[in-house]
Amino acid sequence: MSNPINHHYVSQCQIRNFFNKEAGKIFLYDKIQHNHFNSTSTKKIFSERHLNSRSKDGIIDTFSLEADLNSSVESSFTKNFNILLEAVTTEIIPPDIKNVVIGLLKYGIAGEIRTPKHKKDTDESIKNAFDILLDNAIPELKQSLDGAFANLRLTPYSNLLEYSDFVETVFESIGDVNFILYVINSDQFFLLPDRPSLTRRERINDHYNPDAKEIAVVQVPLSSKMFLHCESVKFRKFKSRFVELSDLNQTVIDDINKNLYFNANQLVACENEQYLTSLIKKFN
Repeated sequence: MSNPINHHYVSQCQIRNFFNKEAGKIFLYDKIQHNHFNSTSTKKIFSERHLNSRSKDGIIDTFSLEADLNSSVESSFTKNFNILLEAVTTEIIPPDIKNVVIGLLKYGIAGEIRTPKHKKDTDESIKNAFDILLDNAIPELKQSLDGAFANLRLTPYSNLLEYSDFVETVFESIGDVNFILYVINSDQFFLLPDRPSLTRRERINDHYNPDAKEIAVVQVPLSSKMFLHCESVKFRKFKSRFVELSDLNQTVIDDINKNLYFNANQLVACENEQYLTSLIKKFN
């Protein structure tokens, strides 16, 4: 694995599934700037310099968190996607389909904490906690806290949490899952937002706090034609299945894309330029 400083918050293996190979482009829309544009590469979109870098003892580490992400969820994405694609194509469901889905589910779980927005919000919480401690700290403790916070400022984000630890903790909380794989069989397309997945929190475990909610639903746009919806059986039980969507299912496709569009932080991507343009007009 190389050691780049440009880190993706949506993995290139996922972005490539929305890339128009015939046109040699992927088409994007900026919700804030109200701007349509395209890219001829997946290398620079949905990425940021030093996104996953962190510092320790004054040394910037650009590699370890990227390696943790890759080994825990990224490296298996394409393999698992291809198994699902073959199952859709041949209509033969492999016996290990649940393990394949769980691998993609875990990729989606990791997506919850990968985006710049989430990292910024997390660091704001850390800074607020530091400020409270500093206001009440004795001089010796204040000096120590100042040093610790200065170390965190060496990189754009603190990145204190390992992706693998977060994924396993959330997956344990979710428990067993049902899934629906939506497959478009028409000249329509799924969008890809500037986040790898969407999540929904519900009360699925017993806590002392009755208002505590945890991730119960994970949705992953896998490609222009495939969208994975997973739910904890503790939230809702149903029969896992593949669902084929044609032009007769326009409302379902629009609902999925609308959810992807409005939950994007700033950008959405699509394989087809005309289709993206028509959706933006429809949603706005």
